[in-house]
Amino acid sequence: MKSFRYTQRIAQLALLIWAFFVMASVSAQSAAESLKAIYEIAMAQDPVIAAARASYRADSEVRNQTRARLLPRITANTSYTDSTSEMRDLDSFFVQDNKTKTDTKRYGINLSQALFDLPAWYTFQRGKDLTASAKAQFGSDQQNLILRVSEAYFNILRAFDNTETRDAEQRAIQRQLEQTRERYEVGLVPITDVHEARAVFDEAAVNSLESRGALRIAFEELQVLTGRRHQILAGLGEQFLAPAPEPVESEAWVDFALNNNFQLKVAMLAKQAAQNNAKAQKYQHLPKLSLSMGYDKNDSEGTQNGISGVKIPGLSDNSLEASSRDINRQTDGSSIQLNLSMPIYSGGLLHSQRRQSAHRADSAQQNYIAARRNTVQTARSAHQRVMTNSARVSARKQSIVSAQSALKATQAGYEVGTRNIVDVLVAQQTLYRARRNFANTRYDYILSMMRLKQVAGQLSPEDIYQLSAWLQPQMVVQRSVEIGNL
Repeated sequence: MKSFRYTQRIAQLALLIWAFFVMASVSAQSAAESLKAIYEIAMAQDPVIAAARASYRADSEVRNQTRARLLPRITANTSYTDSTSEMRDLDSFFVQDNKTKTDTKRYGINLSQALFDLPAWYTFQRGKDLTASAKAQFGSDQQNLILRVSEAYFNILRAFDNTETRDAEQRAIQRQLEQTRERYEVGLVPITDVHEARAVFDEAAVNSLESRGALRIAFEELQVLTGRRHQILAGLGEQFLAPAPEPVESEAWVDFALNNNFQLKVAMLAKQAAQNNAKAQKYQHLPKLSLSMGYDKNDSEGTQNGISGVKIPGLSDNSLEASSRDINRQTDGSSIQLNLSMPIYSGGLLHSQRRQSAHRADSAQQNYIAARRNTVQTARSAHQRVMTNSARVSARKQSIVSAQSALKATQAGYEVGTRNIVDVLVAQQTLYRARRNFANTRYDYILSMMRLKQVAGQLSPEDIYQLSAWLQPQMVVQRSVEIGNL
């Protein structure tokens, strides 16, 4: 009876432990962040994309600023004047001593419109090109954010997989070391086998330590993008496929790149802006015609006090008369003016500016040619890397199967004495190297595919969402323990 109760308590305790681990696993899965969540956080928190967004908004104003030279300009002005004047003339034949105080209010409005100004027109065309260039540059910056987030995320997954295989390799070699010691103690193997196993184990321990440090560094790099400390990410499922790009032909991707690559668009628009600037400087010698219209109104109010009269020698000043009058004066005026101006000589400034802008236009043209050639080469290289990585994923997966078979055969040979401990350790290392290579190849494929889409101008947030769908929250990827606690 006591035995039954003891067994029952053990079963209850085991059930509680199992329930605890299940709840911990569910909690970890719910806390795992996906690539989609990380990207959305980075969109709001990454300072690089925030600076790019501000630069885009600032550069977008160039079009509005250059267009202003072609549109009418209306200005209004007003003024208020409080003036006091005094005029005295006592020595002349006609005597006057007057003091005038006046308040004057003036209102005016003026309109000016360019009628013929070729430099202003081509400057406006340049402004449109620069605004479009800013938009293309911001598109490129957005693609760079997608790629930076993906690289940071999958570098963590890569470091975690490497850590897992390094730890598993260390444990397997440790077991092999223990077995070798036991065989040595009973006289089945020489001491050199123990030393060989120990040396390989020490190397595996160092590699495991380094991989844990790399994992922590990868998490820190992700924190730079989001400004947050991430603890758990979702891992990549085993069912992830690595198909060849569609379309398969590299020239199709070259065509995509020539039509959609954002950096190539930036170079092309910079070329067009430089050409329009050269035209604007070229036509600075042409006359400019403008129309001006204005309206002015003046209101004056005040008083004038004084004495005046004819001064007759020998008579008293009683002949002079005092006077006082109010001042209330209004004037209105309007004007229409045509202005024609043409530079005749400016010390060689206009000629120098014209030559300078022509050279800059030629420089922009050459930069565009270089950007076009680099885009073609980058598209072909990126396509080839994707094709290679796609094939490597299948080959690396098969190499794991081969390495497992080789390890079993080597262990069997070691048991019967036809193989030595070095052969077993090498076979174990080969197996875990194959697993690391397979994991690394999958991440290489993902990033190379995203770079191909980037150069083709087709990388978008939709690619983030599609990749995030392959992630599985139950495959928990978390920070390594502190190196000091290893």
